[in-house]
Amino acid sequence: MDICGNKPTERLGIFGGAFNPPHFGHLRSALEVREALNLQHLLFLPAGGHPFKQGKLAAGHHRLAMMRLAVGEMAGFGVCDLEISRQGLSYTVDTLATLHHRFPDKELYFLLGADLFAELHHWKSWQRLIELAHLCVMVRPGYEELLQASPAAQWLNGQSALPNRWIIQPVTALGISSSDIRQRLTDNRSIRFLTPDPVVGYIQQHGLYKGNPYES
Repeated sequence: MDICGNKPTERLGIFGGAFNPPHFGHLRSALEVREALNLQHLLFLPAGGHPFKQGKLAAGHHRLAMMRLAVGEMAGFGVCDLEISRQGLSYTVDTLATLHHRFPDKELYFLLGADLFAELHHWKSWQRLIELAHLCVMVRPGYEELLQASPAAQWLNGQSALPNRWIIQPVTALGISSSDIRQRLTDNRSIRFLTPDPVVGYIQQHGLYKGNPYES
């Protein structure tokens, strides 16, 4: 169910990512964050034109369709096509600014993995992100302290004017990755139980990630 553009709930989570393809690791992490932070709703936001992954992603309409299939009818989850429908490159700061303007009376929580957080200082206008949303960094238990050494963490910790705007949230490490799923498909190995069955069916139907893995 797409709710992007409709009235959201009080706390709205935004989980951005390539989702190339989506899998149970994404879904489980999102569920745990939603419960931990008491988010009334959470939107998965497939990346549009990606400044760091140009030419390395399956076409946007495929990733959007797979994300919708992965979410299905799960209560509290939705999918937003804001970046997929945008022309050209998409930058997180612009996306959050749009959502902040669209939902001015709601608290936004932007979810990202520890791997992306480590690169955050390379993003466009990344210091503005905490003005637009709380940052929730999802990390495997036991790795929380490693984040504190990153340039972004050191800067965020020094922002006394915006306290408590970033959160380290441990999540269950399932050991599933999109890159591993793509490699299994290239090697003609099964991906069942790594991603929801409707996603498996969609990938098979459209022949994604085999031969030329980035079909349009």
